[in-house]
Amino acid sequence: MKQRLTEEDLEKIFIASRVKKKNPLVIFFKFFLLFVLFFLIIFGTLNFSAYKQKISYWYRDEFLPEEEGELSKAVLDSSGNVSKQKNQLPNIPDRSLYIESIDVRAPIAFRVPNDEKEISENLKRGLIHLEGSSFPGEQGNVFITGHSSNYPWVKSNYNSVFALLDKMVVGDLILIKFQDIDYVYQAREKFVTSPTDTTIINPFSGKPTLSLMTCTPIGTNFRRLIIRAEQILPNPTTAKPSRTSDENKNFPEGVH
Repeated sequence: MKQRLTEEDLEKIFIASRVKKKNPLVIFFKFFLLFVLFFLIIFGTLNFSAYKQKISYWYRDEFLPEEEGELSKAVLDSSGNVSKQKNQLPNIPDRSLYIESIDVRAPIAFRVPNDEKEISENLKRGLIHLEGSSFPGEQGNVFITGHSSNYPWVKSNYNSVFALLDKMVVGDLILIKFQDIDYVYQAREKFVTSPTDTTIINPFSGKPTLSLMTCTPIGTNFRRLIIRAEQILPNPTTAKPSRTSDENKNFPEGVH
């Protein structure tokens, strides 16, 4: 005797065959991948300017011929040693900085106090010299900081001025013009430290020095990237005593 299939039996056969049990691990893995993808898209969009510079630098470094810069030609001999100026130094505006190896040119606001509004406003216009650190041409440490990245809705040409600071190497040259005098510094050290390490504002050698600081990794303020350089021109032995003191040294921890 044949058994007739009821409507309920048919539903069980066809619907159950289409419904598969979903593995919770698969669901979690898919959700995690979507979350990571979404995060990377948002993070890349927010830091587009900085990553655009990095891609451009990579392309130049990999595919374009390396040429000796104007500053290096003027300051260094064929062996890479400091020599008398054979050629004219690059002409940059007063109170500004030029880093040859990463092609950074930016104005500097000097003696910026440790005030969140003052720091934020001055960083929109370029780099800031921290109040309490030495001036170019003085003994001690000139301390300058700038953004490696910033929110894209902040209107500024300098939101990622130091995005390529991590590409600098020992021996790279930095030019600062201050009170119409050219000061050339040569990088001696590069390292990463904590955002609370206030010792980086202190002098680190017997010569007049320069420290550059920005936040790292790009898009965060977790750590600080530091470039330390020594003055090589004019003759560092002619540097004047610093007008700063330990009492008025100033370190804005929120700079990034």
